[in-house]
Amino acid sequence: MTTVDYLKEFEQLLVGLNADEVNDVLEYYQEYILDADLADYSAVAAKLGTPQQLARKTLADYSIRQTETVTATPRHNARLIWIIVLALFASPIAIPLAGAVIIMLIAGVLVVGAIIFAAMMVVAALLFAGGFALISGFAILIQSFATGIFYIGMGLAGLGAGVLAMLIGYMVVKVLLQMGVVVIKSIYHKFQEHHQKGVDHV
Repeated sequence: MTTVDYLKEFEQLLVGLNADEVNDVLEYYQEYILDADLADYSAVAAKLGTPQQLARKTLADYSIRQTETVTATPRHNARLIWIIVLALFASPIAIPLAGAVIIMLIAGVLVVGAIIFAAMMVVAALLFAGGFALISGFAILIQSFATGIFYIGMGLAGLGAGVLAMLIGYMVVKVLLQMGVVVIKSIYHKFQEHHQKGVDHV
């Protein structure tokens, strides 16, 4: 198989990049292959890894750059973490490191999951109590105006507290995801630096 076959396989795996980005990546590696005088598929794979490994690394690099130019959403941060983990698993040298990262992620997911569950319970309790008090207030408003107003006020306060708790829970999850991205990006960059030094010495 030829270097063209390698690049075709690689191109098909660059899902998520636009046409210009794909062209830039292909041009870069075409020049790299020529400069390194890599004659065939196996020579390229020995230097750069399989097309799957190179694609995962490329997607991780582009995702990291994207977070540095735009405000990342929690969904994007979660996706970035997953892409970087796949990129680490793509390198046999980094598999032990990726395993450690997976353990950290599982622990993080459990913590975030517990926070989300607790927040949902608090929000549900506040909304239920607020709604019940509000309905009760309107029900007894005719019988006792002062008591009705009191319950209506309590109900509105409960509903407001529920909405506030929901927003706080969202912000906490968002901050935890951002912290997770910072940690995993740091790990990825350190691995890339170490791996690049190893390649330069070859």
